Amino acid sequence: MNDLHAYELDPSIAEIYDQSETYDDDVTLLRRLIGARQGLRILEPFCGTGRMLLPLAADGHTLVGLDRAAAMLARARAKLAELPPAAQGRVTLTQADVLHAAWPTGHDLVILGGNCLYELATVEEQAACIARAAGALLPGGHLYLDNNHMEGELDPAWRNPVAGPAFPRGVCADGTRVEATSRTVWYDAPRRLARFCREIEITRPDGAPLRKILCEQKHPPSYDEMAGWLAANGFRMRATYGARDGRPYTPDAPRAIFWAQKV
Repeated sequence: MNDLHAYELDPSIAEIYDQSETYDDDVTLLRRLIGARQGLRILEPFCGTGRMLLPLAADGHTLVGLDRAAAMLARARAKLAELPPAAQGRVTLTQADVLHAAWPTGHDLVILGGNCLYELATVEEQAACIARAAGALLPGGHLYLDNNHMEGELDPAWRNPVAGPAFPRGVCADGTRVEATSRTVWYDAPRRLARFCREIEITRPDGAPLRKILCEQKHPPSYDEMAGWLAANGFRMRATYGARDGRPYTPDAPRAIFWAQKV
């Protein structure tokens, strides 16, 4: 259902993404979990513009980033070029659809951060992503999984058919203006599935607006679903958190963050 990704539409959307996604508390938490270990081999599917990947490369780790959006990877490469040459040499960025392309193997850590499970349309796709993460890790390697969670039926806020403001929205450095609205066009509350249509308008300073409508399906996973996928793929839970500041997970916590080890 998620055949066309917003980030694939135009480089301006990748720029707006960088304007809005400026937090780094997950990098701080991940550094704490890595501890004193040096030179880890790390894989980050859904790496985007390198928000998590590049600081870890600067720390001395070797990273492979996968993303299907060329515009996101172009921004990641531009930012990578600003790092010292040694750090640049430790990073490989590859355009790939994580559901269909083979994942490289032999890693000490796989990062599934930044709500990346929302990029997958169904329970089956999300479970398959966890299985691929297990296959990419060495025995004893770790998985960092960080996503919002939703318990019970689909939250009423996800069922709203009235169009409202949505990502991407903002103004680029060259004056390009991006506006978007989104509305729910279908949902299955017991299965926590929803389909949305986003209308995106991109207006260049010297041109007519470009309008696109993108439709996608999302499945907000529950804590038990994510924990079950980890257990089914041979992971042992080492820690769970409810927020990136390290507070313990509770059912009413905003996030479900898993630090799991492949055994």
